[in-house]
Amino acid sequence: MFSNIIRYCKYFSFPFKVFLKRKKYENIIAWQQFYGLMYAFYCRLFHVKKHNKLIVMTFIYKEKQGFLGKIYYKFMKYIVQSKYVDKFVCFSEKECEYYAKVFNVSQDKFRFCNLGIEEIIVENNMDNSQKSILSCGRSNRDYDFLYNALKDKDYILNIISDECKLKNYKNVTIYNDVIGQDYLNMLSKAYLVVIPLKDENISSGQLVILQAMQLGKPIICTSSEAVKEYIKDGVNGFIIKKDENKLLEKIEELYSNKELYDRISKAQKENFEDKFSIYALGNKVGEIFNNAKND
Repeated sequence: MFSNIIRYCKYFSFPFKVFLKRKKYENIIAWQQFYGLMYAFYCRLFHVKKHNKLIVMTFIYKEKQGFLGKIYYKFMKYIVQSKYVDKFVCFSEKECEYYAKVFNVSQDKFRFCNLGIEEIIVENNMDNSQKSILSCGRSNRDYDFLYNALKDKDYILNIISDECKLKNYKNVTIYNDVIGQDYLNMLSKAYLVVIPLKDENISSGQLVILQAMQLGKPIICTSSEAVKEYIKDGVNGFIIKKDENKLLEKIEELYSNKELYDRISKAQKENFEDKFSIYALGNKVGEIFNNAKND
């Protein structure tokens, strides 16, 4: 809890430090979206002259309910409609259209590019004999669906998320404190990865998809417009409706059909190398930035 308080304080304090020194910076790229959003908020709040080109990466807006949800929406709209953010980068094309409607701005303010990640390094000779299923991530996950679908089944399920409040079961283990290299090592030992998503309109799951893809782990993901940019159903993974029987059907296919498993695993690795490296991401962001400068 204390670490979360520190993290949220940085969302406000660090952008304000940049704001105070804004004349020193010609160009700003905010990988953590709230650093860029708060910087733009301070600029608009104090009505300062625009000095920088600002690109906000990994833009995600999730609607919140109630009075606080309305305040949060107005806060985000206040920033999105300002002149201080030149472009928002989203990791699915559908989101660009969706957010333009949500905030009543031109779709041109949003740009799509595929997420890219660095090469993963894992321990050699990892023990894969358990053939477990792994699910991980904290944003927009429906772990209740996955838990109910697989409890009491013959499969071993490991869930890694500090947001998952479920309890360990016979064949299900919840990990709330596995991060970094320990997480990657667990991923390398998994037989396959399942990503159960709550809201189809929210961008989430791409990082786990790319990490699993790089390691050649077949992925089963519940339907979402965002993941269709990364998974081609039946080729390098499966996209399914959120249906327990459909999930179990695809899991059984991957466990019982070695030829199918190997084909998807190979396609995963090849797809990552072609489209989702950190170098490819850098080129695309550079292109977006240069176009923004010329607008």
